[in-house]
Amino acid sequence: MSWRSLRTLWRCRWPAAAVALVVAGAFWPQPVLQDAATLEAAPFARTLGLAYLAGAPLFGLWDSLSVVATSQHLAVVGALTAWYVVCRLAACWRRRRNSPLGAGAGAVDGSGPGSRRPRSRLRGVVVETLRGAAATLLLVGFYAGGMLLPRPMTGIDLGDPDLLAVDFHSHTNHSHDGWEAFTAARNRAWHEAGGFDAAYVTDHYTWEGVDDALPANPARAGDRTVLLSGAELRLRDHHTNVLGDRSRYVFALDDTWHHLNGDSLSAAHQRGGRPPAMLYTIPGRLDGIVAFSQEFPAGVVGVELNDGAPRGLEQSREQRGEILALADSLNLAVVAGANLHGWGRTVAAWSVMRLPGWQGMTPDALGAAVEVALHRDRRDAVTVVERRMPYHDGSGVRLAATAPWLLWEHFRMLAPLERLSWLAWAGLWAAAVRRRGARRGARSSDGSRSPPG
Repeated sequence: MSWRSLRTLWRCRWPAAAVALVVAGAFWPQPVLQDAATLEAAPFARTLGLAYLAGAPLFGLWDSLSVVATSQHLAVVGALTAWYVVCRLAACWRRRRNSPLGAGAGAVDGSGPGSRRPRSRLRGVVVETLRGAAATLLLVGFYAGGMLLPRPMTGIDLGDPDLLAVDFHSHTNHSHDGWEAFTAARNRAWHEAGGFDAAYVTDHYTWEGVDDALPANPARAGDRTVLLSGAELRLRDHHTNVLGDRSRYVFALDDTWHHLNGDSLSAAHQRGGRPPAMLYTIPGRLDGIVAFSQEFPAGVVGVELNDGAPRGLEQSREQRGEILALADSLNLAVVAGANLHGWGRTVAAWSVMRLPGWQGMTPDALGAAVEVALHRDRRDAVTVVERRMPYHDGSGVRLAATAPWLLWEHFRMLAPLERLSWLAWAGLWAAAVRRRGARRGARSSDGSRSPPG
């Protein structure tokens, strides 16, 4: 093999590495979706549109980063920073080693002909500072792009008309921490793109987002994604999602509309009112969970097993066993909540319920049916289907290895058409690298010719 061929292969090392990972991942495949309680493969498939497949390498990496926990984000950023520093130090060392003056030539005071002059050193520091700033901006821009840019989403294909995919926790621009441009219409569009049949609008301490959403609901629940009424309030000083019309809760709110009075809720139910349907959200302390019962109606009927926010994902993975043990002992439904505030285009988990005939129901009837199922079936009411992602389980070694581990798991979970997209883009990448190398070689060859004398 010629020296030129070796140089070409070296230039194409990164496209070649991507191809190797794509091929290797196909030999050790891993299902993308799993049952969040059993960790077994879920019997459902993701929906992948043509637009998503066209940009699968970028969109897929954004998706994978979107469903890791807070500690893992820090580990990824730390690993990339360390890699950059090592690469730059190696480049500086090679540059000094290959310098015709050598690393130690000349006088240290800058007086010798071969010295590293202070001005040259300053220029090197400035260049490396600018490189570092550019790399930082690139990393921040990559994360920001995943959060802010409109892009195709993957959904879920349940394959059974009696199954319902529902989100129990989402917000609009009426929440204080929601994106100001994230209207109820955009909330609905996000859930439609993510494969949800229904979603609860649970803004903080208000039903204004619900007021915007309900008029656009379809007559039949099966015609398009239905937005249902809810709110995120505080019960016993913990964030709790309440489901259903505001008339069932506002009388129990304090003057700030933040805190629910449990005694008022219990009294209303004992007078024959419809039982409240409330879900315990995470992140938060698990020792504050009180279950609904006829003797104590001011309790919750379910608890989040998966919350789509990074802190929620951290707790749901760190304390998965504790959450499930509480749900089993208190007979609580386990649910998923996107905790959507308008950022990102990735669904971390879906709550799947069996409600025969739901597609022919009105939105109000569907909301009532969901609440009845939660109260009646409790622990058996919902199956949480989540995107599979590695977690360190408290191991410092696994945490430090998050970046390569996450990348490897990403390639294991690619669908066949995603692999084809990766291979196509890797081929284009390699062709661009080779073309660039050829142009550089041509310029070098032209510059080495002696001018006519």
